[in-house]
Amino acid sequence: MAVAVHPFEGTYDLDPNHSSFQFEVKHLNLSSFRASFAEIDARLADDDGALVLEGQARTESISIVDPAFREHVVHGADFFEAEVHPLISFRSTSVELGDDRSANVSGELVIRGVSRPVTASGTFAPPSTDPFGLSRAALELRATVDRRNWDLNWQLPLPDGSDAVGWDVEITAHLELVQKA
Repeated sequence: MAVAVHPFEGTYDLDPNHSSFQFEVKHLNLSSFRASFAEIDARLADDDGALVLEGQARTESISIVDPAFREHVVHGADFFEAEVHPLISFRSTSVELGDDRSANVSGELVIRGVSRPVTASGTFAPPSTDPFGLSRAALELRATVDRRNWDLNWQLPLPDGSDAVGWDVEITAHLELVQKA
């Protein structure tokens, strides 16, 4: 990837109506379980020539309907423990945009109060003007992480010796951003 000079000036805030943050993990070695967070926020800012991406998701806003399953994942100590750790957050240490519209974003991901480095890759759409005269841009990023790195260690062995829930989790962020006036 040849690195391009970034086309962003100023600060871009998340358009929550046109953005999503979700994860996917193998369940019972059969299928993928996916969940998203309804309450997310993000900001991309030009900080003296370097781009900084910050974002967060409210753990309580996860899209799980079943009350017992939701209680275990959202409130239980095995997973997010939302009362103690209400946010998942990210702050970039490096944002690299390629002239081919590729994007690599490295930074610190905080889950359950545990901070670990993560690099996400994907694409970006440079700023363009929408029908209402606002400047919009987008980032679509993916990263695969081992959930054990954030003390998300719950597991149930299956009769065949495999695990009920995969250790690798794919995180996906689709961020549409609007320039601050």
